[in-house]
Amino acid sequence: MLTRIVAASLAATGLFLCGAASAQHALTFAVNEGVTYRGSDTARQNYRAIADDLGKQLKLKINVEMVGDYAALEKGLAAKTYDIAFIHPTHIALAPVKRGEYTLAAVSKAHTGYKASFLSKSNAPAATAADLGRTLAAGSKPVGAPDPNSITTWLVRATLRDAAAAAKTGTPPLKFTRYQDSIPFMVDNGFVDVAATASEAIVKEWTAGGGKVIASSRAVPIKNLIVANSLGKDQIDAIRAYFVDMVNNAEGQAKLERIGLKQGFVTYDQNNYVALATWLGM
Repeated sequence: MLTRIVAASLAATGLFLCGAASAQHALTFAVNEGVTYRGSDTARQNYRAIADDLGKQLKLKINVEMVGDYAALEKGLAAKTYDIAFIHPTHIALAPVKRGEYTLAAVSKAHTGYKASFLSKSNAPAATAADLGRTLAAGSKPVGAPDPNSITTWLVRATLRDAAAAAKTGTPPLKFTRYQDSIPFMVDNGFVDVAATASEAIVKEWTAGGGKVIASSRAVPIKNLIVANSLGKDQIDAIRAYFVDMVNNAEGQAKLERIGLKQGFVTYDQNNYVALATWLGM
């Protein structure tokens, strides 16, 4: 079924390549899984199997490039080095889509509601943005957050900006830690009174231990698949069809499980996606 979908999309516009021409052209598939989680290198290697499978459908060689550094990733996207990119942090994927250089092809179905939760041991939940702004303004300590260029911290900044505006107070400073799993430690040991994480596992453990979540940010999709507009609409559509259809066949399901995305990919409205850039302050 998947082969027929991709083949029909490509054959309609004569995009199949053959012989030496096919061998001479290769696509680059960049993969980034964020900077604030301790990911598995073994799991990352499984993207190679996806690229090989997709390459067979497109009749093109696809090279996988793992890009862990955000600066390098942004540089490569700006230079249009990558034809396909699967990117964890929304703000990194958003920028080239907003510029009109890439198209959002799909997002991870299990990660469309990613949000930052503000943890505290003593503060009461804030019912409104103004309540959060007043609560934080009353304290003397900064707000804890993970890596400064993580999507979680972008969500934190936007939320604190809105809260300060609603309460007509100043925006509190941030105190950073490298990984999400250090966030509870910051609160427990008094480095901060409030700290934010987007890890559902950390939030669940925190609340089970009696901690409070006093507020949450807006939700955004993470784990975004973008494709260079230089490939043209038909190839973009074919790539989208491949990823969305993976969940519908046994081989695709197996590949999804190996990268920890067993629910697969879904489409997402690009206009709503780009609108997130304004809220994030990009």
